[in-house]
Amino acid sequence: MLLIKNIKKLITLNGKNWHHLGIFKNLSILINKHGYIHWIGYKKPNNIKITKIFNAHNNVIIPGLIDCHTHLIFSGDRSYEFYLRTKGITYLNIMNKGSGILNTVNHVRKTSIQKLIKLTLPYLKEMLSFGITTIEAKSGYGLTLKDELKLLNVIQILNNKQSIEIEPTFLGAHSIPIEYKNNKNLYIKYINNIMIPIIAKKKLAKFCDIFIEKHAFNKNDAITIINQAKKFGLIGKAHTEQFTHSNGAYAMSNIDILSLSHIEHINHKDIKHITDNNIITEILPIAQQYLQINTNPPIKQLIKNKVKICIGTDFNPGSSMSHNIQYAARLAVASYKLSCEQALLGITKNPALAVNRNNIGQINIGKQGDLCILNTQNIWSFFSNWTKNTVKTVFKKGEIVYHRNKKK
Repeated sequence: MLLIKNIKKLITLNGKNWHHLGIFKNLSILINKHGYIHWIGYKKPNNIKITKIFNAHNNVIIPGLIDCHTHLIFSGDRSYEFYLRTKGITYLNIMNKGSGILNTVNHVRKTSIQKLIKLTLPYLKEMLSFGITTIEAKSGYGLTLKDELKLLNVIQILNNKQSIEIEPTFLGAHSIPIEYKNNKNLYIKYINNIMIPIIAKKKLAKFCDIFIEKHAFNKNDAITIINQAKKFGLIGKAHTEQFTHSNGAYAMSNIDILSLSHIEHINHKDIKHITDNNIITEILPIAQQYLQINTNPPIKQLIKNKVKICIGTDFNPGSSMSHNIQYAARLAVASYKLSCEQALLGITKNPALAVNRNNIGQINIGKQGDLCILNTQNIWSFFSNWTKNTVKTVFKKGEIVYHRNKKK
């Protein structure tokens, strides 16, 4: 058993509402050899044999952080697109001219599995240093069966090469590839009849996502693809209402989807439908800032309707070149007026639901021993100090996978 002692504050995230985080002072945690939390309390049980002891030095402990929305695997550089947007050219205009997502697709198709792994490992190492212990990662930069399988195989390999758990999502409906530029319906048939059955058979994806937007896919396309994915055991997700209102959120809420992301342009009707169907929402403030989208998601209305809100980085090379979940949470507080409590739930307990996991995102007996020890005795500095990575030590399944050494 591992004993973690001298915890100033343990933030369990076991509260029943936004403002009850389940905060306890001056107690200890026992984690068993299987990596699960065995006991939390003030006085260690006498019949337990301790094999390791970790001193938290009176710092705060929170659950391991979860990034529920990333496009982790990519190659190539799209910095010139950022420059173009500073000149007033919009993301959709860039995409419509054959660049944007298809730029990355062109690079990924030419990149080997080995090279993609080499490119991605440093990002994962940095994510771990921010306290991230679980992420969702999408394909979508291949858009052929061969290249989508390549991306999903990279995710599977990376799951065995480093400490962060990666939940895989198939995003073949990310953009319309150049080969099908004038025949979107034929590409949809290719997704439904070829890609989804083979990917499901190989068990390479847990979720199926789609990008609903101008120059991509519409709500009817999404219904067709997600319903097909569900027949093969994949769980539905959707990017929607990011740049325009497409009725995608309303349509997706009707077909038992798990989560909706971006949602800057949802309306009252959409929110009621999201609420009635218990849909999880993923807000992506870094992407919104990066793309200079002037419309914020209607956070107050979502909270009023008790919609579960997650915060993701949307890490990708074209519209959110940042994998810092701490920064995403701080932006959500500053730009969207989430409370610190709401933001903390948005990177722990709620995104656990968005990746369909019930054993992470909280600190409780029977949960996985994924923990972040902060280098502070005050949880609020996690949000207020934008210059500082407040994570000192990260545990994954009860093992130390990251520890920040003090500078000499």
